[in-house]
Amino acid sequence: MWFSWLLLFSLMGNGGAASYSTASAAVAAVPQWDLDGVSLGDTESEVIAAWGKPNAVETDEWHPDCVIWSYMGGRNVGLCDGEVSFVQVTSRADKVNLNGRELAMSGPDLRRALGNPEFEAEDGWGVIHGPEALKVFVDERGKLVSLDLFGSEF
Repeated sequence: MWFSWLLLFSLMGNGGAASYSTASAAVAAVPQWDLDGVSLGDTESEVIAAWGKPNAVETDEWHPDCVIWSYMGGRNVGLCDGEVSFVQVTSRADKVNLNGRELAMSGPDLRRALGNPEFEAEDGWGVIHGPEALKVFVDERGKLVSLDLFGSEF
């Protein structure tokens, strides 16, 4: 949503008024990612339909107005204002489904599937896809920790 407003203001500042449908069409041109059937912006009911009820619910320490739902098998989802803000599949899961494609949860397999990193950090690497980012988190030894989907503006 933040990306939509940024795009709208950018279009308005670059030569005139833009309708919401123009901004929406530009954002819609980039297909959305999903991890194990859950996408950014999904509602609580859509998460429950995909994964069932969570095993644990806790407050997000970085965003106190948000919650984290945790599931067996190493899956977590962040929810802010009733919508998915991030999706995480940890190394406890053997596999992850990215947009209908099953991938092994291993660093080399994820690198082959996702291609060349667009950004790298001490704790991992990732790719950006429109308003979304996927990051492969690793520990200090380079061992896989998780695959996270979140908004690229963060």
